[in-house]
Amino acid sequence: MTHTRKRIAMLLISLVSLLAMAISASAQSSASGTLTPGSIICVGPFQADGTSYHQTSVELSGQVTNNVIANPKWSIWRSPDDTTYTKIFATHAFGITQDILYSQDPQYFPGYFLGCLNNDTSVTIDFVISIGPGQY
Repeated sequence: MTHTRKRIAMLLISLVSLLAMAISASAQSSASGTLTPGSIICVGPFQADGTSYHQTSVELSGQVTNNVIANPKWSIWRSPDDTTYTKIFATHAFGITQDILYSQDPQYFPGYFLGCLNNDTSVTIDFVISIGPGQY
């Protein structure tokens, strides 16, 4: 009986761990802080299947928050399996809100998405960045 209880407990722990990983991959991810010139930060992954509620679009949102003139590079990276990522969007801007929609780019869904900020400027920047479900 004790051996059976241990096996059931191990099974429950495994299932809870798998559920936690699935939830974290499909939840919005965000960060804020300071980036020196040449530094990069990525948030995510956000998982979207293209069909489920809150998974038909992916939104990268970010802003430089200190009083500098800087247009760093914002990008969205996508992976089919959360291992190898390919850049699917990049632009230089002070602030950004960019959506990738299943209805316009179905080839990216299902997938895992990272939002990245590359401070390729010559000044230190403060920032906020997030990636998660889009508005569509």
